Amino acid sequence: MRAVLVFCMLSVSLPGQDTALEHSRQVNMERATNMPNFVADEVVTHYVARRNGGRADATNWEHDFTVEDEIRVRGNQVSRDRVRRNGKAWDGVIRGLPATGFGAALKPLFDPQCSTTLDFAGDGQLRGKAALVYRFRSPADGCFGNLYGGRDVRWAYNAARTGRIFVDGASGDVLQFEEEATGFPAGFSFIQRNQVMIWDFVKIGDVSHWLPISADFSWRMGDGSLTRAAAVYKNHRHFEAATNVTFQ
Repeated sequence: MRAVLVFCMLSVSLPGQDTALEHSRQVNMERATNMPNFVADEVVTHYVARRNGGRADATNWEHDFTVEDEIRVRGNQVSRDRVRRNGKAWDGVIRGLPATGFGAALKPLFDPQCSTTLDFAGDGQLRGKAALVYRFRSPADGCFGNLYGGRDVRWAYNAARTGRIFVDGASGDVLQFEEEATGFPAGFSFIQRNQVMIWDFVKIGDVSHWLPISADFSWRMGDGSLTRAAAVYKNHRHFEAATNVTFQ
């Protein structure tokens, strides 16, 4: 009689990875709930990449304009004051400035009630620091919310998102968030939007907070051209009531 050996291939989830993700989920849901209101100095450099017979080349950016302002953050609401465009005071609306809240990605990423999936993609390095890398996917009409591709709210669409995050395994902190939004309806002003946001500790008064220190947004327009807004945030401070706030 011959012995028959049967081998079963099992899909095994590593407990350490699950534990690290759940720790990061708890840390960042707490941050999303208790995001401080604050003011910071913002510098946004705007670029364009024009078509050369077809789609624009994302490596061939041309400087368009630079905006300096005081950005005010209340939860996921962003407003700007003391706006200067290319060094001159500016009272009007400036198209192409980042409009996302500083903690806007945390709840859609980590809230168990959201349809976002997070999958471990391996160990990585980011700016000389060890990190855990997770890929995420959110369907259209998920928790990330609308993007606006026109001059009024009629041009709003909650696109599907994909991307990855780099997480400090020990603290659970999100070090970097990378997102791509696609699948916009015909006639929308852009067909793809990408975002990269970098987080670090900043001091507000005597307390350290984990907040974004820079963000880079790019849009591929319907005609094939590209626009980009690279923002840096410095000198974070407590929010103070003020008049003459300009909403973008």
